[in-house]
Amino acid sequence: MNKYFLYAASVLALASCSSDDFLGENSGNGQNASSAINFGGNAGKITRATQNTGTPQEMLAYQFKVYGVKKMSENGVDKFEPSFTNYSVWYDDAKNTTSNTNGWEYVGTKGTTHGNGNVKLVYDQYIKYWDYAAEEYHFVAGSPIYAFTYNKNEDADKVGMKIPSATITGLAGHINANNTETALKTDPVYVATPIIVAKKNYQKPVKFEFNRQQAMVRVGIYETIPGYSITEIKFYAYDDTDKGNLKATDKKNIILTSAKEDYFVGGSDVKGTITYNWTGATPSYTYTYTDETSLIKSQNWYAGKLETLATTSTAAVAELYGTDNDMSTNGYFTVLPTPTATTAAPILIKCDYTLSADDISGETIKVTGATAAIPAAYSKWDVNTRYTYLFKISQNTNGYTGDDPTKAGLYPITFNAAVKESTDAMQGTVTTVSTPSITTYQKSSVTNASVEYKTGEAIYATATDKDGKEYTLKTDGTVGNVQVYKLSKERNEAELQVLAIVNAEIKDENKTQTIVPSTETTVGNVTLAANKYLSFTPTAEGFYAIQYLVQAAKGTTPAVYAYKVVYVKAAPSATE
Repeated sequence: MNKYFLYAASVLALASCSSDDFLGENSGNGQNASSAINFGGNAGKITRATQNTGTPQEMLAYQFKVYGVKKMSENGVDKFEPSFTNYSVWYDDAKNTTSNTNGWEYVGTKGTTHGNGNVKLVYDQYIKYWDYAAEEYHFVAGSPIYAFTYNKNEDADKVGMKIPSATITGLAGHINANNTETALKTDPVYVATPIIVAKKNYQKPVKFEFNRQQAMVRVGIYETIPGYSITEIKFYAYDDTDKGNLKATDKKNIILTSAKEDYFVGGSDVKGTITYNWTGATPSYTYTYTDETSLIKSQNWYAGKLETLATTSTAAVAELYGTDNDMSTNGYFTVLPTPTATTAAPILIKCDYTLSADDISGETIKVTGATAAIPAAYSKWDVNTRYTYLFKISQNTNGYTGDDPTKAGLYPITFNAAVKESTDAMQGTVTTVSTPSITTYQKSSVTNASVEYKTGEAIYATATDKDGKEYTLKTDGTVGNVQVYKLSKERNEAELQVLAIVNAEIKDENKTQTIVPSTETTVGNVTLAANKYLSFTPTAEGFYAIQYLVQAAKGTTPAVYAYKVVYVKAAPSATE
C-alpha cells in the first residue's frame, strides 16, 4: 500500500562494469558510455502524498550505496565474483562522463568529496565495464550511504552462493503517544529491490526500485449521532503487566490494539537485516529487526490525542486525527513496517464515550465498550505504504448504556414513528463501530486529508465480528447475504433502519451488481480471502448502501440487517 492504502481502511538506474577490460566473446570492442556500467532512474514514492517529496535525487539525499557481483562459470561450476564492493554513488548534474549518463556518478579518489550529498569516499572508486564472460550480474543498493552495509558472503565460491543480506541502521517509527517530548526523528531509509541483469541488457543503465523501509499510518474518528455530541472519549489498551487483559484507560489518544503479543513495533535508531531471495525470475527481499535494545514491541499503538471529536470525515486534521508531536501536518505517523515473518492479525479499537444532548436539557448518556475491528487483510503494515483508518460512531453502536452489556446499541425514543433526518457527509473508507463491522476498500482512494471513492473502480467490502473475525458472505438469501443498493439521496446507516426509508431505497431497481468471489484475490498489497469479501463497481456518483443480513425473518419477526453507506465521486475525465 508509493502505495496508498485506505481503510474505512520506484526506480533508480546505475551503470557499472568490471575494472578488467571485456573478457567475454561479445565485448563490443569499445570503452564508451554504453560499455561502462551506469546508474540512473527514479526513487519510488510512498503510496500517495509523501513527507519526503521532491525529485528522486532529493528523496535519496543525492546518494546511495551499491554492491554488485557477476556470475562466472568455471568447469561447469557457477561462482559469484565481486564487481562493485560497497561503492558510493552520488548525484552529479554533469551527465556526459563515461560512468555517468543519468546524473549518477561513482568514480572518484579516496578522501575527496562529491555531489550535492557531500559524499566523502573512503577508498578509490574506479570505472567499471561490463564483462561479457559473465552470465549475469546481481545488484543491491540502499540509501543513505551510512545506513546500508552489505553482509559479506564468506563462502563466495560455493555453488549458488549470491549476495546474502545487508544491514540497515537508523530506522525509527512511532508507537507510543508523544504529546510532551521532542518529535521523533524519522529520517527516510531506502532499500532497493535486488536486480539481476542478464547479458542482453549489459549496455543499459542498471535501474533500481527504491522503497522507503518505513510506512505511514493515520487514524481518525468522527461521530454522526443526531442531537448529541461526544464530549468525552477514552480508549482501551492491553495492560503491560497482564498482556491478555484489555482495559479501559484514561488516555485521550486513539489506541489501536492487537490480541497478538508484540504485534506493533517502533523505536529510534533501530537496526535491521535485509535478506535477499534470488530464486525465481524476480528477486526480492525480506526484513527483520535485530536490535532488541532500541526496538519497542507492544500490543498497543497510539495515534493522536482527541480534544474535540469531528462530525465529518473531511474535518480539520486536529479534530479528525487528533494531535501528537510525532504527527505530520496531514495526520500521518512514520511507523516501522510489520516484520515480514509476522502473521497478519486483526487490529481492534475499543472505547467508552459520553453523549451530551445538543438541546437545553443537559442530558448525558455514557456508552461503554464500543468496538470496531480492522480485518487482518488490512492490518499488516508494509514498507513504502500509507494507511488511513477512519472510524465512524453512529447510532448503530455496539457499545452499551447502563450496566447490562447484552443491551448493546442506542435505542431511540420515538413518538408516532417520527424520525428526525440527519446528515452524514461521509467520503472515503470507514469502519462502522458496530457488529458486524463492515469495512470498505478501493485502490488509490486516499487523499491528502481523508479518503475518497471514485466511479469506475471496484470497491471491496468485508464484514467482521467485534474481534476482527471475518464472516463468510453469501448471495443466496441466508444469514450473511450481501447486496449493494444505489441510494436516491444522502442517507446514513441509522436512517436505513427506518421502514419508510427502507421501502423507498432498498428495492430491486436500485440494486447494484454485487459479487462474492469464491477465490482469493490480491488488490494492491491487500489479500482478500475467498467467500469473505464482496465487490461492486459504481458507475454513477452518489451514495451506495452495503446491506448485510444479520438475522433472517421468522414468522412475524422481520429480518435484521446491518448497513454501511459509502459516498462515491465521479472519476475525473481524461482531460481533467
